[in-house]
Amino acid sequence: MSFRTSRFVHLAAGVPALVVLLAATFSGEPAGASNLTGFLPQAGTGVVASSYTDESYDEFWLGETRVSEPALGEITTRSAALWLSWGLTDRWSLVFDLASVDTEAGGPVGLTDSGLQDVSALLATHLWSHGRGHREHSLVAAAGIRTPLDSYEANAPVARGDETTDGLLRLVYLLRIGGFYWSQQLGYDLRGGDAPDCWPVFTEIGYGTGRFTWIASYTRMLAEDGTDIGDPGFTFPSNREELERVGAKVVVELDSRWSAFGGAFTTLSGRNSGDADGFSLGIIRRF
Repeated sequence: MSFRTSRFVHLAAGVPALVVLLAATFSGEPAGASNLTGFLPQAGTGVVASSYTDESYDEFWLGETRVSEPALGEITTRSAALWLSWGLTDRWSLVFDLASVDTEAGGPVGLTDSGLQDVSALLATHLWSHGRGHREHSLVAAAGIRTPLDSYEANAPVARGDETTDGLLRLVYLLRIGGFYWSQQLGYDLRGGDAPDCWPVFTEIGYGTGRFTWIASYTRMLAEDGTDIGDPGFTFPSNREELERVGAKVVVELDSRWSAFGGAFTTLSGRNSGDADGFSLGIIRRF
């Protein structure tokens, strides 16, 4: 999102059986509960994770043209997030997240925004699974909502989010072969206000070796129509906000209940979005 705060938080639980429960978050779209990998907890068990993400950019896409603005300088976003996945039954799970965001422009305009951002909640279910042991295929569907936790100004060059209430739909295919897994998500977000509806696409590949799980991810956001920055009468929430990102992280199992993770990401392309790079760190507890 050009001029906009953008937060990505990648949370995963790394265990020898690769019971990886992942959330990936960024502001405006999609928040943490909205990106799923297809791994869901069993009844009465769950995962809670907390994370810190730091990212920045000094170039952004004005429409489809990458530019810089000295008055804004480097825009830095730091966020803290809490994520929870809980098995209601062996088939149904609740996924929940919330975040606090602090963003600022380092240039002479001195724009800042900070505080609670959005909360997301999804109800997820196993639709289908096939195979066992060495190879397994499964399909997961989820639906939910994202809404602001606090009132904030969204129509500004530097803002913590879009301040919209959105409906979220997700469909995830998961393939597991031994210590390897491939997760492919397709989503649809019915955005509130004047924000255009969008299609989040999330791909993740992971491999577990002993206490470590190594993960690579690809994220693509596609918007349905919307404005470009500078169009007559545009607002920042109404922008056609698109991006393409890749990331990598490692999760290490500390003991039977605790894990820690660290990762980084970079932006490949965008539209009305910041050319941001960043990193995230976090801790995970299974219960």
